[in-house]
Amino acid sequence: MYIAAMKNENQTTKIYNSLKQMIISGEYPPLSPLHEIKLSEHYEASRNTVKKALLMLERENLVSIELNKGARVKSVSLEEAKEFLELRAALERFIAQKTVSIISDDDIIKMRSILDTMKQSLQEHKLLEYSQNNQRFHMVIYQACPNKPAVEMTTNIKLQMCRYDTKTILVPGRDVDSFAEHEAIWEAFRLRDSDKAATLTEQHVLNVKSIFEEHFSLLFL
Repeated sequence: MYIAAMKNENQTTKIYNSLKQMIISGEYPPLSPLHEIKLSEHYEASRNTVKKALLMLERENLVSIELNKGARVKSVSLEEAKEFLELRAALERFIAQKTVSIISDDDIIKMRSILDTMKQSLQEHKLLEYSQNNQRFHMVIYQACPNKPAVEMTTNIKLQMCRYDTKTILVPGRDVDSFAEHEAIWEAFRLRDSDKAATLTEQHVLNVKSIFEEHFSLLFL
């Protein structure tokens, strides 16, 4: 009985991880229905196992479940996106200010290496790769930050927005501006200028907020 329970738990986790990745990647776009019967057939699992996975996704605000209507991929309104990004801007400022003075030289070098890869991705018009390395750049800072609750709050907010964030790079001119912003942030970290790093990091997120406001229909369709 214990082995059977463990097997079901592992299957639930696998389904949860699979669905989460498809939601984040946009394979299941916002408002897409997630039918328990179809998913149970696809994953060769019981409906109860699928339901548990959907409940896990609901707790992360990636899925909404309504009585008699089933589950759908959660959509974020423009107002919610603005609120998320305002909070993230404040948190990112705090994280940068806390991290500049203690981040290692090796991490500074790692950030520069990631920047070089981002630049190459732009030159080759590989925007998905650019976005992935953008996440890596920020992750170096998060991992060095001594305030883990602030990092956890920030990554949770980014999880809600990641389906949309990767689209911002498609806005004309945003690729060049994004790279310049990251390069300026890196330079502030290199110089150990905490005030400048904090201000630039905050403004970087507020610039993303402006992109959302100006290009809502492109990002949220």
